[in-house]
Amino acid sequence: MRCDGRPWGVLAAVAKGLLILWAVPGQGGRSPLAPTVSQTEALVRLMAEDAQQLFTFYEKEQHLTIHNICRTNDTPEWLQRPGKGPWGLRRLRRPMIHMDRALQGIIRQQRNLHHPEAEILRRLSRTHWQVRALLNNLAGLFPAPSPRPGRRPLPSPAASLSIFRQKLQGCRILWSYARFMAERSAELGAGRRRTRRRSHRDSRP
Repeated sequence: MRCDGRPWGVLAAVAKGLLILWAVPGQGGRSPLAPTVSQTEALVRLMAEDAQQLFTFYEKEQHLTIHNICRTNDTPEWLQRPGKGPWGLRRLRRPMIHMDRALQGIIRQQRNLHHPEAEILRRLSRTHWQVRALLNNLAGLFPAPSPRPGRRPLPSPAASLSIFRQKLQGCRILWSYARFMAERSAELGAGRRRTRRRSHRDSRP
């Protein structure tokens, strides 16, 4: 089906691009603005959708669909649910810092295997940009104290693993990340619905 002679996929891509421009202040040549909670929640929803698409593409492109070997319950510690209470936006900073580093490793490994214009690199780079954009939004919403001197850097992915093990490790991280973002998006959506219901009750005479 077409609208104005353009495929729906193109229109969807344009709509997603406009959503990113709105959700991430300072993009598209605009003056930097402080992000809002609504913008940041919209970015999380977009990231959840893209994370699932990236995992599905990566799993198939890397020939790792057999026996669902990527879809493990062995979730990285930094993507596991905290002991008490919901995540909320503030708690997303630490897992996104780790995911930023994990994506750097996955991209570096895939660059050794693919042409620079490969689709998998484009998708990984887009997800990496989204993670950094979310970190920027979170820094605007919840300014953090300056890091203490002498803090140890996050560990980098093991470079000594075989190519297959590196692919599998990356695939499992992307699987855990996709589930994590889907859960956070659903959680934030449930919170918005509760807030609207309370506001509706409070507005009644």
